[in-house]
Amino acid sequence: MAFSQSIKRAQVPKPCELCETDTNIKWKCVQCNTLMCEKCKKIHLKVQTSIKHDIVDVKSSEAKHAKTEMEHTIITDNIPCQIHKRKLNCMFCRTCEHLVCPECITDPHKKHDLDSIDKVCNEKKRELKELESQYSNKFTLCKIEDSKVNDFKTKYEQFFAESVQKINQQEKLIIDEVRKYGKALREQLETEKQRIEKSITEKEKNIAEVKENLLNKQSNIQEILDSNQAAKVFSTYPEFSEKEIPNASVKALPEETKDFFPTKQNLKTISNLFGSLQKTKLPKGLPKVNLDVINSYATDLNTVNRVLIQDDKTAWISNVRKSTLCKIIIDDTIKTVKEISVQVYDMSLTDNNDVFLSLKNSSDVSLLTTKTGEIKPFLSVSSLLTLGIHVTKHNGIILGVKERGNPYNLTDKSCRKVIIFGMDGKQKQSHEYDKHKQRLFTILYRITSNVNNDILVIDSTSNDDGRVVVLDREGQVKWTYQGNPQVNSGNKLYNPTDIVTTSVGHVIVSDVNNHALHVLSGEGDLLTCKVMEDQGIIYPMTLDIDTKGQLWVGCYSGNEQKTDAKLHEVKMSF
Repeated sequence: MAFSQSIKRAQVPKPCELCETDTNIKWKCVQCNTLMCEKCKKIHLKVQTSIKHDIVDVKSSEAKHAKTEMEHTIITDNIPCQIHKRKLNCMFCRTCEHLVCPECITDPHKKHDLDSIDKVCNEKKRELKELESQYSNKFTLCKIEDSKVNDFKTKYEQFFAESVQKINQQEKLIIDEVRKYGKALREQLETEKQRIEKSITEKEKNIAEVKENLLNKQSNIQEILDSNQAAKVFSTYPEFSEKEIPNASVKALPEETKDFFPTKQNLKTISNLFGSLQKTKLPKGLPKVNLDVINSYATDLNTVNRVLIQDDKTAWISNVRKSTLCKIIIDDTIKTVKEISVQVYDMSLTDNNDVFLSLKNSSDVSLLTTKTGEIKPFLSVSSLLTLGIHVTKHNGIILGVKERGNPYNLTDKSCRKVIIFGMDGKQKQSHEYDKHKQRLFTILYRITSNVNNDILVIDSTSNDDGRVVVLDREGQVKWTYQGNPQVNSGNKLYNPTDIVTTSVGHVIVSDVNNHALHVLSGEGDLLTCKVMEDQGIIYPMTLDIDTKGQLWVGCYSGNEQKTDAKLHEVKMSF
């Protein structure tokens, strides 16, 4: 019964949101997001500030379409003026930073800097999106810090338990050693006691024998004296008078023995024996990192040497051996929609989705216009060769260069440096040596930057070995990374081939020969080193991060004859 009543209550029609009486809802104002009856619809349309509102049938698909449109469109032509209540704002006053209607313009805002509401609104939307991105990044940082705190807490509890365990072990060790030493001392005293007691026994035996002898002699003399016979006196006299009267043994009792003398040192100095508490560095709290392949695609290339994600569906991939650069559409499969014959060494996306190209064995940096596929020279480094290239978020171009010739035969005349250009193609800075006049790089294979505007370089030191070098804004080395000993040991050299940074500063490096991804903090601490072979990632050659924060990994097929090199989409979580 209660159930049927609740059903009846649930079926009560919703009334009009204006008159709140009529339940015959037919219309909806898209701008106000208000449901209304036929009568209220007419009244709503007569209200001056509502004249341009869109009224749609709630049952029509137009209502659903209007809702979708409203989610992506901001209404700018129906904003009532705060001063002139019956007027709608038509412009934005940049001088006063607020909206104005026609009456406002004629007097108080005359000669002010006015602009269209749409234009200013779009500007502020972009700023809000940037702020939203910053808040999102800050929130991500907070989650990372929270993860660090939890990790620190776990590590400190383990650290504390290990410290207590070491004290307990030392205490037991010392107690055991003290007991063993005390036992040894007691055994030595026992041995000394036996020596003394033996000496005493021998002395007592000797004295008893002498006493018995003396008593016998004394008794014999007494018998002679008591006999009153001169003959006995004369006959026995020589026997007694010529012999020395025996004494107790001349062997004296021991004069020395062993005794225990407790240490006179203050017991506080036991720390020299036991150990003490000293300052040490706490374990670092590091966030947990998860890397999970969520999509994998087969290309028609032998190797994806470089990948650039342009947007949700579009990417550029290159292959050096085939001298090809492909524009691809990523859906359920990969579809090549444009193929350009060019030998790309490295490439980087600009803020307007064009691509700077560093070409192999070339002195030029070219600009690819992605809409047309046209490639034009942008700048030249004359006699040098261009290597890794990166466009920063502040529209700086960071370019690695070298002289022509053997890449690993360094001489005094070698030139291996990063050059920073502006978008006008003019050089701003370059970094070749550190503050100790030591060369910074061998081969600047890949370059990127991070949230601190540091420069991160994959420095290839040989065909099979390399490192990460990070420079600050002044060009000084902040830190380097040469691999993880647990993975890069023996003949498993650290061979980094690409590097990217996340929006919060984490660093991801591909380690091609070991099928691994190394994830570092912004300070160079290793967060994780994951061999990705079990998830299908083999020979990871190139990396990029899309606008959603997903990692893309382009690979080598593993065989020179195969043309099915994989492109993987990897979800990262910290």
